[in-house]
Amino acid sequence: MSANDPTPLIHYKDMTRATWRKFRPTPDGYAAAVSQDRRGQLMLMDRRPVASEIFYSPPPVLFWVDVSVHHTSLNLDVPTAEGVFDFHAAVDLSWRIGNPVEAVRTNLASGELVYRPFLENRLREICRRFETAQFSDAEQHLNTYFTDRSVDLSCGVVLLDCKVKLAPEESTLIHIQQRTRDRWKEERREADHKAQLHDVHLQHDENETDHSLALQNVRFKQEIVELEQRHVLELERQRMDFYAVALQAGDFGAISLKLASNREDVNEVIQLLMRQRQLDFESAHGALKALLDQRLVNRRDVQDIMARATKVIADHWTQLPQAGPAEQPQQLAASPNAGGEVARVIDDPDDEDNEDGYV
Repeated sequence: MSANDPTPLIHYKDMTRATWRKFRPTPDGYAAAVSQDRRGQLMLMDRRPVASEIFYSPPPVLFWVDVSVHHTSLNLDVPTAEGVFDFHAAVDLSWRIGNPVEAVRTNLASGELVYRPFLENRLREICRRFETAQFSDAEQHLNTYFTDRSVDLSCGVVLLDCKVKLAPEESTLIHIQQRTRDRWKEERREADHKAQLHDVHLQHDENETDHSLALQNVRFKQEIVELEQRHVLELERQRMDFYAVALQAGDFGAISLKLASNREDVNEVIQLLMRQRQLDFESAHGALKALLDQRLVNRRDVQDIMARATKVIADHWTQLPQAGPAEQPQQLAASPNAGGEVARVIDDPDDEDNEDGYV
C-alpha cells in the first residue's frame, strides 16, 4: 500500500488441509506466497506442497505478497550548496518487493515508507554539492547516478529506476533568468562593439591603402615630371653647348643648319652671340680703365690704346647680328662705356703735365 495505491501489499490467509490441496503458485508472477509454520518459520512457497506436508504438518498461515512493479512519483525540496535555497525535485520511480519473506517478516505496509527516506537523503547529499544556478548539472548528476541500476532497500523493497527533475525556487529562477538575459545583452553588445571595431579597422586599412596609393601616384607623377624636365634641360644644354662651341669656332654654317631644324632656339642663339661680343668689348674696356686708374699710361701710350679700343668697339657694333648700319652710330653714342673713359684720358691735365710719363 502507498499514497498512490491504497491496495495492501500483503494479504493474510488461514490455511487448512483442504485449502492446501487446492493451492497452486501463481503463474503470472504478480504475487508470491509465503507460508508460516507452527514454529513461526517463514518460507517462500514457489512450488506445490507434497502430500506429507499437507497431511502431517500443513502451515496454518499463508501470506500473499504483491511482487509486481509499482510506478509512483514524489515531490521533494532539497537544499542547495548555499544552504538558504532549495531545489524542487520531481521524482518518477519504479519499485517492487524483491524479497517477499523479508517483507512479511517486517510487516511491510507501504513501499513509500522505505524508498522516500532513502531518496530524500540521497538527493540532499548530492544536491548540496551544487549551487542554485547549477540545477541542470545537479539534475544530470542525479540521473546518471540512478541510471541502469537497482538499489536493494530495507524491508525487501527494491528500487528499480529513478528519474529526477530539478528546478530552483520561483524567485531564484526569475533571478537566474534575468541574469542570463543581462549576460546575453552584454554578449550582444560586446559582439556589436567588436563588429564595429572590426569595421573601423578595415576602413582604416582601406584608407591607409588609398592614401598610400595616392601618395605613390603623386610621387610617380612628380618623378615623371622631373625626368621630363631633366630631359628638356639636357637637350637645351646640349643645344646651347653646340651653339657656344660653334660661335667660338666661328662656324656659322653649322649654326644655320641647327637653327633650321630648331627655330625656337633663334632668340637664345642671338643672346649668346651678343654675350660673346660683349665679353670682348668689356675685356678691352676693362684693360684700358685699369691702366688709366693706375696712371700707367702717358700721351704716347694713349694714341695706341685709343686705336685698339676704337677698333674693338667698332668690331663689336659692326658684328652685332640685329644692328643695321643706321643703328650702329646711335648704339655707339648711347653706350655708356664706349668713349667716356677715352675722352677723360685725352682731357686729363695730369697727363699733359707728365708728358714723358712714368711707370
